[in-house]
Formats: sequence, structure tokens, C-alpha cells
Amino acid sequence: MVLENLPYFVNLNSYARALIVFFVMFLVLRILLFFIEKILLKITAKTTSDLDDLLLEKSSKPLSFVALLISLLFALNELILTEALEMILYRSIYTLLAISVGYLVFVIVDNSLMRLWKKFAAKTKSNIDDTIGQLVHEVLRIALIFIIAVMILNIWGINIGPLLAGLGIAGLAVALALQPTLSNIFSGIALVIDGTFKVGDVIEIGDKMGEVYKIGLRTTKIKSFDNEMIIIPNSEMANSTLKNFFQPDISIRVNIEFGVEYGVDPEYIKKLVIDELEKIKIIDKEKDIGVLFTEMGDNSLNFKARFWVDNIAKKWPAHQEAITRIYRRLYEEKIGIPYPQRTVWMRDESKVKSPDPKDAKFDSVKGKYYSAMGHEYKEEEVEKEEKGKGGKKKKGFFRRFGFDEG
Repeated sequence: MVLENLPYFVNLNSYARALIVFFVMFLVLRILLFFIEKILLKITAKTTSDLDDLLLEKSSKPLSFVALLISLLFALNELILTEALEMILYRSIYTLLAISVGYLVFVIVDNSLMRLWKKFAAKTKSNIDDTIGQLVHEVLRIALIFIIAVMILNIWGINIGPLLAGLGIAGLAVALALQPTLSNIFSGIALVIDGTFKVGDVIEIGDKMGEVYKIGLRTTKIKSFDNEMIIIPNSEMANSTLKNFFQPDISIRVNIEFGVEYGVDPEYIKKLVIDELEKIKIIDKEKDIGVLFTEMGDNSLNFKARFWVDNIAKKWPAHQEAITRIYRRLYEEKIGIPYPQRTVWMRDESKVKSPDPKDAKFDSVKGKYYSAMGHEYKEEEVEKEEKGKGGKKKKGFFRRFGFDEG
């Protein structure tokens, strides 16, 4: 260096020389980086893409740290140290350099690749590309960590050949140990390729429901509507039955079940409820609005109102308005919504005649039997047929109930 030719510099002790070398070297490198950055900024200002500006901004701090480490390496040359201490210091600085350079390369490659991928994904109709981009980001990160780890082992004099050979010999044990992790990784890739769901979809798996927040290599994160983060292994996602409310589209049908008291005409209830549903502005009027009479229940006549909304986000607002309108209209019409109840009738047996199977009104079905298939058999005809064939009456019994005697 130029400083070594200066008399006053040579006469200084080693620590003072090292300190001067460090500051001078760092100053020179920073000035050099400053001018390079200014030149690159002028060049990038002429381009339409903002990728180059982003890369300059992201790489500024890592490059400054690299300049700091290089300055430390030059400063160490001025110190008189023991061989062991010198080896540890040099290897530590080279380790930090490997991490810094690796991070710098990752920033450049990842941002460039992600920007290109987003441009490609924007031209396609599928939203799966965005999720694949996240997986690629995770793979790059893991690959970077592996490469840096190998470089650090090499810096510290650890021969990775026997280590790799040992891993090959113990491959079966490693594979068994990593089986759950590998299962989650391949399940995550399968979920993305299959298009089961993507980031932003609302899904339900078991008793868990929420928006897909992130699809990682090992787990999928779901943000519940209570702002809770639910983390589920990808293998569980792949092997479970789930609902995706955003497929095939984001429209959804709303169902409202209610009951009214006995004695009310069901068609009148349908008319009232449909009139109220048609007043709701946010429902999809192009699709059917209907009310089904579903059951004569123990305590009430039960109905189900059904209508559509064009976006799942409108489901609960529409549901709340609809159920409130139905309740108010029934109350206005003085139609009761019964509580669970039991009615006990007290009757006088001397005044009420119980039905008798021998009553005249039952004559039309005397001697007839109806099988499960609905065919009618008369008792005397079955008996004659069986006697004619020399059969037993037991066979006629089975035929009355539709069993195949062949």
C-alpha cells in the first residue's frame, strides 16, 4: 500500500497502523461505491422499469457491509498475532463475507425473478402463478442457506466429502426422519398445482374457517375472521375434505330456516317471505328467490328461504337483513313462531269413538297388501296361486312384501 512507503506510518505501532489502514480503506471503498451508485442511478433513470432502482436500494447496505469486512482484512495484515488467533479472525471475517455476498446474490436473483414472474402471471388468467411464485421464493431461500452453509464449512476447513458420504450411508435414516417434512413439502406443491385453493380464498376445513394467508413449503396459514392465525400442515390440508367458497366463483346461496305455528296456509307464508326478500337490494335478483315448505315438525311448520348473492362478502349482511325482515313481517301479520311445546288433549272416551279396522271406510283395502315397490296383491289371489303350485303359504307372505322368491 501507499501508506507503507511513508516514514511516519512505518514508525507507528501495529494497532495504530491497522486502525489507519482500516479507516483509509473503508473511506476509499465507500467513495468508490458512491460514484458507482451515482452513475448507475443516472442509467436507471432512463429506463421504464423500476426493478433496477429497487435492486440498487436493496444492495446498498450489503455492499457497505462488504466494504467494511474488506477493510478489516487489510487492517489485519498490520497486526502481529499468534497463528491460532489470526486463523480464527480471518475465518470469521470470511464467514461474514460469505453470508453478505450470499445475501446480496439472493436479493438480486429473487427480486429479478419475482418481478419477471409477476409480469408473466399478470398475462395469465389463472391465479395459481402467484402461489407458485411464493414457493419458488421459499426454494431459493433454502438453496441459499444450504450453499452458504457449505461455503462456511469449507472456510473452517471441514471436509464436506466424508460428510456427504456419511449422509449417503445414513440416507435411509435421514429419509425416515424427514418423512413428515417431505410429505408436507410435496403436499404443498400438489395443492398449488392442483389449484385446490390460492392465497386470498376463503376456505373451511373441519371446524376451521378463514382466508388463506400464505401457502408455504411446509404449512398453510389461514387467517380466521377473528384475526387469528391458524397454521395447518400441508399434508393435513391435502388429505382432508375442505370447502373453497371462492370456487367455482365467489357467488353463494344464502339459506334461512324458520318455522311458524300450525293453522297457517303454507302458500301464504311463501308469498309473504318472497315479498320481503325481493326488497333486499344486495341480493342477486337474476337468480331464483324461493321458499320451500320443508317439514311438518313436532312444534311448527318449517320453511327454508333461499336466495343468492354475487359475492361471498355480501352473505352475512344479506342474511341478517333477510332474517330480520322475515321476523318483522311475521310479527306484523300476527303469525306466531312457536316455542318447542307439547299439547296434551284430555278426552272423554264415552264421547269419542276410536277407529276400528272393521269400519266400513276401510273396506276398499281389505285383503290387499302393498309391497315396497308399490305393487298390489290380494290375499285370496296369492293363496290360490301358491296352492296351485303346491307351494306353502309362507312363500305368498314374502311375495306380498316384494321379496324375490326365485
